[in-house]
Amino acid sequence: MEGIIKDFIVNRKYAIPTPLCKIMNDNRSDKGGVRHNYTMLYHHLFEGMSKDKLNVFELGLGTNMLDVPSNMGRDGRPGASLYGWSDYFVNSNIYGADIDKRILFNDESRRIKSYFCDQTKPEEILKMWDNNDLKDIEFDIIVEDGLHSVSANITFFTNSIHKLKDGGIYITEDLVRDTVPQYKSFIDLCKRKYKYASIIDLPLPHNTYDNIMIVIQKWKKYTYI
Repeated sequence: MEGIIKDFIVNRKYAIPTPLCKIMNDNRSDKGGVRHNYTMLYHHLFEGMSKDKLNVFELGLGTNMLDVPSNMGRDGRPGASLYGWSDYFVNSNIYGADIDKRILFNDESRRIKSYFCDQTKPEEILKMWDNNDLKDIEFDIIVEDGLHSVSANITFFTNSIHKLKDGGIYITEDLVRDTVPQYKSFIDLCKRKYKYASIIDLPLPHNTYDNIMIVIQKWKKYTYI
């Protein structure tokens, strides 16, 4: 993974649209260059897995209710990224969670299920994972796009990393630039425990505020990447 990410940055592939960019844009997700260019990197990481049968989870459906922190605004489409993942990972099961119960949904035709989760409370995170639908599942990919605060990010990671499959990839999106130094001790610990752990600051001219992510990969016996 380290080599792929290094090549991605050095060769400025973060500026080259990918098929996943179009998929996310078509589904009205902000990951594909509208606000963030995460899909440029994700396509390079996940292209070889896109037809595999995976379990993919994303926290944060993108509420359009203005009374919820980190909302997407009135014009946001709840579940946009879940629909995008469904279109990209064509044989995979897609799971999501959000603190706003009003936007939770299931779509059997798209292999999508969603659940309530308050990521600020460890007991609520563990309660979600103990749900009958989820308790026996290990995830190949977990994306955390929920409440964008240091404590919430670390709380969700600490109480969810056990659900990531060996060799799986865990991503935390939307780190605010001013908060990045607060993750240093967390990342230092992860570097000692996991195969790969890094904060990645993706260049994007129109967003220098929160186009930053954490990428972590567990150890595994064999590798897709």
